[in-house]
Amino acid sequence: MRLCDTRSSRRSRVSNWRRRATRGLSVGLGLLLSLSLSCGGTPRRKGAGYPRPPDPRDNATRYRLRLRENAVDPGEAFRCFGSCQEQQTPKGYLDCLSRCPGFEVTQHEYCTKDEVPPVAACFTVRKIKRTPKPPDALVVIAVIGSFLLVIGAESLCATAHSQCGYSSYPPPR
Repeated sequence: MRLCDTRSSRRSRVSNWRRRATRGLSVGLGLLLSLSLSCGGTPRRKGAGYPRPPDPRDNATRYRLRLRENAVDPGEAFRCFGSCQEQQTPKGYLDCLSRCPGFEVTQHEYCTKDEVPPVAACFTVRKIKRTPKPPDALVVIAVIGSFLLVIGAESLCATAHSQCGYSSYPPPR
C-alpha cells in the first residue's frame, strides 16, 4: 500500500510541476506577444500632413493656382481652371493653368494637404536624377535568376499538396 502512495505522490508532484511550467510558459508568451505588439507598427513622422520646411538642396517646385482666395480675380481663376480640364497632356494642362490669373511658381516649396479644388489647384514637381542604365550582364543574370526562382517554387509546391493554394484539388495519381 505504501508503494501505491509513493507513485501517486510522484504523479501529483510531476503534474504540479507541469502545471506550473505551462502556466509560466503561457504567461511568458503572453508578455512577449504584448511587448511585440506594443513596439510594432509603422513609425510616425513628425509633422505628417504639414508642409515641409524649404530645403535648398531639394529640387521641388510648387505650381499653384489659388481658386477661392485668389488675389487677382477668384471668379476668373475658377473659370480658367474649368476651361483647362479639357487638356489632354499634363504639360498642356500646366501650360493652360499658367495663363490663369494668380498662377504662381515657387521653388523649394510643397503643396499642403488642403490645397485641392475648390480651394486651389496645386502640383509639387520634383526633378529626379537620372541613373545610368544597368549593365547588360546584370540584366541577363536577373532574368536567369527569376526563372530559377520560379522553377524552384514550382517544385516546392509540387511536393507539398497543402501549400501554394492547391489544397482544394486532389493530388495527382
